[in-house]
Amino acid sequence: MPEYERYIEKINLLQQQLESAQEKIKELTHVLNSTYDEIFVTAANGQVLFVSESCEHFTGLPPEAFINKNIYELVEKEIIKESVTIKAMETQKIQSLEQQYPNGKTVLATAKPVFDEDGKLFRVVCNSRDISELVEMKRQLSEIHSNQQESLVMIESAGKQRFITQSKNMISTLKMAQKVAPLDSSIFIHGESGVGKGVLARIIHEHSPRKTKPFVQVNCGSIPDALLESELFGYEAGAFTGAHRRGKPGLVETADGGTLFLDEIGEMPLELQVKILHLVQEKSFKKVGGIREKQVDIRIISATNKDLLQMIENKTFRQDLYYRLHVVPLKIPPLRERKQDILALTDYFLEKFNTKYGQQIKLVENAKLLIQLQEWRGNIRELENFMEQLVVTAQNSTINMEDLPFTIDHRFYPEKSLQIMPLKKAVEETEIQILSNALSKYKTTRKIAKALGVNQTTIMRKLHKYNLT
Repeated sequence: MPEYERYIEKINLLQQQLESAQEKIKELTHVLNSTYDEIFVTAANGQVLFVSESCEHFTGLPPEAFINKNIYELVEKEIIKESVTIKAMETQKIQSLEQQYPNGKTVLATAKPVFDEDGKLFRVVCNSRDISELVEMKRQLSEIHSNQQESLVMIESAGKQRFITQSKNMISTLKMAQKVAPLDSSIFIHGESGVGKGVLARIIHEHSPRKTKPFVQVNCGSIPDALLESELFGYEAGAFTGAHRRGKPGLVETADGGTLFLDEIGEMPLELQVKILHLVQEKSFKKVGGIREKQVDIRIISATNKDLLQMIENKTFRQDLYYRLHVVPLKIPPLRERKQDILALTDYFLEKFNTKYGQQIKLVENAKLLIQLQEWRGNIRELENFMEQLVVTAQNSTINMEDLPFTIDHRFYPEKSLQIMPLKKAVEETEIQILSNALSKYKTTRKIAKALGVNQTTIMRKLHKYNLT
């Protein structure tokens, strides 16, 4: 091949590689600009190299106001009052602090130094999250506590389980539970998995006249369908192959005089629901293989994390049973809807597991704030497990934000929902979904911008881009 042809071929190859690199840079920039958090990148000398578009929400200034400026200059002009980036540059360690911008926004900023192959400082990458609402929440809670207008509600059951809350809607639920506890009506507790439905059921039992009698909890989803009937109602001798020759009493009979808690009743097979309906109406039942009705004196509390009205529509749950059990409905909100409770629960679980394992672990305020920001889709159960893990695995007695043993992303985006596709397409599909949901809920671009934490111009541009207007 002639020399010039090889030369042309190399040029074409380099051109392809350049175009590929430019496309990847464009996709990466698009992803970074799509994050709610502000991304701020500086060189080792403090020169600002990249600022994500979300900075306009945080500072009121466009990215151009920062790019190619020096971080020291920005601090000197008081555009940034205190720089976590400078702290990271000077200490060459990860640094976190609360920063306030002139427009009144408060952010939780974390700066991480990046080193080159020779171990020299190369870049500083700073991530900032708007915590203005949390700061205001802390101020309000502090004011409430100082004025003694509202105190922490903590109810402890005999099983040493505690229900802790500062949330008004949760306090309202607890007050209603205490009001109906002395009565003998059926109670239905609604709530996601892990919110404490079992704890509330036990509290109701312990505030009732039946408190000295058994509290029997049955998880309808953990017992195989084939065994659930015999576990609930017991069986007579010789009722089926392998049955005990003397028969066996069931959990319903064990609860006689006390409370039967049917947890996750939405998992109960349809054919067994008929017998539960009979139990609720007549307070009597027959053992498996039996012919004689047996009377019991029980109070029934039920709970589920399922939409039973939809199950009734789908013919998988009996409507008559639903209304028999649904005399007093109680709803426990998920933890993400009562953020103020997360801090109280964090402190409680930290003390609990420090005592259990003989530790003296402490959390700095920034670490607590980051914990408070999480979704906690597993609710109190997930938070409790996380705090136990934290105490058991902690390398230092004081835990900073960067020491927290979780990746934030997985708490917002479950792994099962992720699909492999080009980054650009993934970003666009996510934006379309979020904007469509926001548009149906908030109607106006001003309200959408406020809810999504961006300016109105950005919302209008993206709605037009995706033909959503």
